[in-house]
Amino acid sequence: MGNTQSNLPTYYNADPTNGSYTHSLSHYVDLASAALGAKVVKASNERFGAASNLIKTSEPVSLQGTRRKAMETGDAWVTRRHSPEADWAVVRLGSAGTISGFNIDTRGLDGEHASRVSIQGCLAPEDAEVDENGDVEGAEWTELLPIVDVSPDSRHLLALWSQTSDAYNFVRIVLHPDGGISRLRVMGTVVANQEIEGEIDLALANAGARVILASNDMLGNKENLILPGPASANEPETLGWKTRRSRSSDHSDWAIIKLAEPGFLTRIELDTGLYDGDQPVAAALQACYTEMANPEKDPQCFWYQIAPRTELNGSKLHSIDVTLNDVPFSHIKLIIHPDGGVSRLRAYGQRVKEIEEEAAREGAEAAAEAAIAAEAGLDADTPAAAATDAEDYVVLDSAVERKTQKVEVVIAAPAGSDGESIAVSKRSVKKTTAVQQQPVSTPPRKKAGGKAKKNAAGSDPSDVDEGRFSSRENELIQSLTSPVQPKKRAHKKSRQEDDTDDGSINTIDSQPKRSRRKATKSRN
Repeated sequence: MGNTQSNLPTYYNADPTNGSYTHSLSHYVDLASAALGAKVVKASNERFGAASNLIKTSEPVSLQGTRRKAMETGDAWVTRRHSPEADWAVVRLGSAGTISGFNIDTRGLDGEHASRVSIQGCLAPEDAEVDENGDVEGAEWTELLPIVDVSPDSRHLLALWSQTSDAYNFVRIVLHPDGGISRLRVMGTVVANQEIEGEIDLALANAGARVILASNDMLGNKENLILPGPASANEPETLGWKTRRSRSSDHSDWAIIKLAEPGFLTRIELDTGLYDGDQPVAAALQACYTEMANPEKDPQCFWYQIAPRTELNGSKLHSIDVTLNDVPFSHIKLIIHPDGGVSRLRAYGQRVKEIEEEAAREGAEAAAEAAIAAEAGLDADTPAAAATDAEDYVVLDSAVERKTQKVEVVIAAPAGSDGESIAVSKRSVKKTTAVQQQPVSTPPRKKAGGKAKKNAAGSDPSDVDEGRFSSRENELIQSLTSPVQPKKRAHKKSRQEDDTDDGSINTIDSQPKRSRRKATKSRN
């Protein structure tokens, strides 16, 4: 057990037997794997073995049986002896993530192994420079694992008591003072880049996806399905997922992938590259939604068939449309018939979280527009309601209200006027003022002066503040209150001519139906 300065244990041995297949770190991702994109940036010394061996995906050479040494085969990082200072190697992780533990592997080294090791971490830009002292530009190292004793030809599975709350993308392994390490595994959870928007590969290991289970991966690890980049013949151990031969035509193998985040899928790609003659005969796809990491443990989880059985060819990229815009999924099950190898699986779609955020933004914008329109007393469908300045709505609403009231006073003024004609005039003028809802500022008032013109009924329009109305509105009001107005108004238009009217406010009967519909909406 190791102790920090607070004398509290920070880690424990996750595999006391040094040989168990599963342990507390088995279900985490190796963030320091070259297959995930990790890279050794710099090392203090590589006299007898390159530091790049630390992040190889293959297992190191063991002394058991063959007695071959990792140093002799060049399969480990080994520094010179009698180093005056501690040796170190800086590794940029394949993806930023929180860290749960480490696997410090010295298999193949006996007598050349490091005696003590410590590990530090930091978060810095991907292109940050590393100086000659092993420090990353603009970042401070945090101790992740204190100095621990290391044994020869052994795996040291050291799990942290609690996963780090912070994410890291650089680690520095320090040898006290020198020696060799065969492999370094940094086990943790990928922290996805939330700045990427739109359609993404939700089944990518770098985004946080994981292969939970597989029926068989005897000839190719199941985790290879979701590695970045295409399969490469130069790294056979990362070619893809490959099962043993079943010898049965009705047999099927399967693999379950937990997506990086729940999402709405659009298409899935199955790549059988470098598998020609080893590919499955056919494949089918299912998907489900569950909040549990392993859907097999959720009794209420239901698998949907999102792609029927599809024939597969060797060394080919197969694209399958699985667009289901209204159904989100969290897991995918790839079923192959009867057996074989698949290099990569890609599941493209959009994150549920992103869809919800877009819907929330749109809803907030619509609510804000509706609130402004309601405050102004206007229909949200009118052009004025589409404006963005709240003060403009208030001024416009105020001006329209004053115009409507004033017109009603003027029309009601003539004594002995026909009641029906007054009603028609009110509707016409109200309609006209609604069309006139374009000015956003109140014009300056003008005192009525000069000689007032009296109509036949004896009313004096000078009693009304004419400065509130345009000249066209004044003409309309005067025409409505004039005793000879019935002779001038042209109500003899045919229904066809009225339907084809261009909506000009120059005529009293322009767009009468549209005016009444707007008035109804405003009351509601």
